[in-house]
Amino acid sequence: MGELQAKALGLGYCELPEYLREEILARLPVESLCRFRSVCQDWNALLSSAKFVTTKWAEAPHNKNPWLFVQNVYSKIPNGWVYCFYTRTWEKSSRLCLSFLKQNQNYVQCFGSAAGLFLVTHFLVCNPLTKTFLKLPHMSSIVRSIRWTGIMEGDAQSYKVVAVGRSRFQNAYVVEIYDSTYKSWRIAGHLPNDLQVTGLGMLIGMGMGMTLPIVFCDSSFYCLTVFNGALGVLGFSIRNGAYDFIPLPEMANEQNPRPYLLACRSRVLVTVGIIKEGVDLLQEIIIWELELGISSSLPSSSSSSWKEIARMPPSLCGRVNRIHSFVDWPFSHCIGIGDYACFIFLGHMREMEVVVYNVSENTWSWLPSCPLNDDQGYVRATRAMAFEPRPGTRVT
Repeated sequence: MGELQAKALGLGYCELPEYLREEILARLPVESLCRFRSVCQDWNALLSSAKFVTTKWAEAPHNKNPWLFVQNVYSKIPNGWVYCFYTRTWEKSSRLCLSFLKQNQNYVQCFGSAAGLFLVTHFLVCNPLTKTFLKLPHMSSIVRSIRWTGIMEGDAQSYKVVAVGRSRFQNAYVVEIYDSTYKSWRIAGHLPNDLQVTGLGMLIGMGMGMTLPIVFCDSSFYCLTVFNGALGVLGFSIRNGAYDFIPLPEMANEQNPRPYLLACRSRVLVTVGIIKEGVDLLQEIIIWELELGISSSLPSSSSSSWKEIARMPPSLCGRVNRIHSFVDWPFSHCIGIGDYACFIFLGHMREMEVVVYNVSENTWSWLPSCPLNDDQGYVRATRAMAFEPRPGTRVT
């Protein structure tokens, strides 16, 4: 492009009304949005403003839906792939690269994401789009044996981090919550001492000693655990500290599964895959929805129950059996993103396939295939999470 053409294009853009210029910039992909801040002071002010990012840019069609982020948890710096539900394409996750954290630690593991932020090793909260991070202060009660952790969106561009572990003051499990608005931790409540934690990671396919994930829904968090010999879901209300234990459906416990817990908008789901004995073939995948009713005591007075909502059609199970490498679990991971429950399968030839169930439309479908490169390392360690791009979210 010649100099005169470039000047003409620039002049034409500047002559547009302000609202049209904002409409054009609102359609920038996220990597361009971050890069174009360096064009001039006016663009930096506009593209950095909370009003533009949270209204104009966030409301553009291609920015409304979260991404599916798939990573290798054994990599020193998480790498993997990102799927955009708007463009229906996979891309390498360079836009979510966390290499800027490498100077602070040798190993980075993501525990969760919310509000455009990642919660990673050593309780760092970071925005990968702006390359900013914050190390959270020490907790007031928990000093060791953190068993569950996660991050959730708060009010007015704030966030909360939840941690469950042993108290330094008493032999009890305590729930602590960090609120970015107040920049401090608070004790939100306690959990029963006889929850089974040892070996739980292996039971649900996460590995020994790993911090376990939790899911959030309507100001409560949920996690898989064992209580009184039964595998089930523990629900904890962040608002009032009430908790409840709901055993998994009878079929799920009978089949000795490795269940996954996920949330699709305001719905809490658990799913298991049933493997045919002796032949290592997927028989079916079943999804149950938790009909909520958190009370203040454990299971005898529970008002919550499970309702089966879907089973994977036999035709899809047949296709999975042709591509998936089974060992002793039916799928590699499952994650809830908006209305979608996403099931991730690793194929024989290092490819990755994803089946999605739309909980609102009661439909099943396949995402485009995604090849796994050699740099993915130990592909059995693949984990997935939802990530909502928000370049305007601040970590401080």
